[in-house]
Amino acid sequence: MRRAGLLLPVLVLAAFMLPLRHGFTDDGFIHLQYAKHLIADGEMAFNRGEPSFGTTSPLWVTALAAIGGRLHDVEALVDVSRLLSWLCAFAALFVFYRLARAAGASRVVALCATTALAADAWLARWSALGMETAAATLAATAVALTSVHAHRSAPAAARFGAVVAIAALLRPEMYLAIPVYAAVSLTLRPRPSLRVVATAAAVAGAMIVPWLVYAKLELGSFLPNTAGAKSGGVITSPMVFLAKLVPIAKIVLSTQAVAVAGLFADMVWSRRRAVVLDPALRFCAAWVVALPLAYLLFDIQVLSRYLLLITPALCVLGWRSLEHVAGPRARAVAVAAVVVAVATNAAFYARVVLPPSRAFSTDLTGSMTSLARYLRDHSPPEAVVAAADIGYLAFYSDRRVLDLGGLVEPEMGKLREAHLYEEIVDQGLYFDVAGYPRVDYFVDRDLSADRFTGKTLRGHRFDKVYETTVRNLGIRKPGVYHYTLYRLSQVPE
Repeated sequence: MRRAGLLLPVLVLAAFMLPLRHGFTDDGFIHLQYAKHLIADGEMAFNRGEPSFGTTSPLWVTALAAIGGRLHDVEALVDVSRLLSWLCAFAALFVFYRLARAAGASRVVALCATTALAADAWLARWSALGMETAAATLAATAVALTSVHAHRSAPAAARFGAVVAIAALLRPEMYLAIPVYAAVSLTLRPRPSLRVVATAAAVAGAMIVPWLVYAKLELGSFLPNTAGAKSGGVITSPMVFLAKLVPIAKIVLSTQAVAVAGLFADMVWSRRRAVVLDPALRFCAAWVVALPLAYLLFDIQVLSRYLLLITPALCVLGWRSLEHVAGPRARAVAVAAVVVAVATNAAFYARVVLPPSRAFSTDLTGSMTSLARYLRDHSPPEAVVAAADIGYLAFYSDRRVLDLGGLVEPEMGKLREAHLYEEIVDQGLYFDVAGYPRVDYFVDRDLSADRFTGKTLRGHRFDKVYETTVRNLGIRKPGVYHYTLYRLSQVPE
């Protein structure tokens, strides 16, 4: 009966994801590019023969490579990535139901909470698009589940540490879970023994340290290059801090407003008896605060998928709070609340999330992929191409790519720290990146067409050889963008 009841959230999530079943993302292609080279050469590299730490999810890449190594066509990795993502998303629902029950929710409230999570527009979007996000959300849910009893015994702490390690190899933000766990232990009464807390850290360390050693020795860094590329430095101004908080609040409230409302209602009504203060859920409460705070302090460019790492913890806190404050009417209130949650998410998904996501995905796997195939068929194998969107380009063109976003190439990352992307492109600063003695092609991405056609920059003439358009670059970047492939010829200055 319980398994039959979970069919509802599974169907809800499937219905939300179905319109994007053919979608993908450029970041997803970055993972595939690493997996392709792991299969072919046994190295973690974006450009062949150049080991680098440009993927945020080494475990996801390894899983793709393990499966893809048995395939005859490496391009089938796209379908493998989609399938794994969908399976992880559905698995997250089952783990979350267990989390809700472990947190003390009744079966009805747990089912309503799971259905609300299934209707989360961001979860549906990123799970459908085949990235590591669904696997990371599954792992974050498992971290929250194991945290409920993680302070009670060494075996429970060991399970928590092991799950945190897996989660950290899927998303580097999950490294923060161990310090949060240790800090939470200081607030509990009676205080957990040092042996219990140390067990969690030791198990997590035993699983993570080998990877960190490999990453430092072979890839040159403990953390992905993207950590620096997407960080603006430490924020010290209170006004800037508050301004950066607004987008995070909008992302969370756009899909989890019901959970947040339940959480605050219980805090106001129950005060010291509020669910958020329950020792068993103390880690979840701290995690919901700690991760966004870290994003803010280090000025990370927060995307909606990053916040899915706190969504399971927030969701269970919110729905348990709703049950607590509703008392005897909890069942009726939960049913009404889940109807509101599903309806509001469906409206938000249909109006805001789905149209640009579907348009970009279609163009990525269509016109943008055609550009990459054109480059493969009309350029020498040793050609070097500079571009901002690098995943699809490298995967389908099989050419060396100079990453103008600084996600893969550390030298480019240093340039991005000193200059805006527009400055790098307009001034041709990418011609001076160490390790790239020449650049043969350039893919321009702009709202204006032909802005470099026939021009000469830093001793290079730009000749247009291919052009296509993309209807948008996602929700935050609407408008038709022109993707223009230029052949670069050196001319006397």
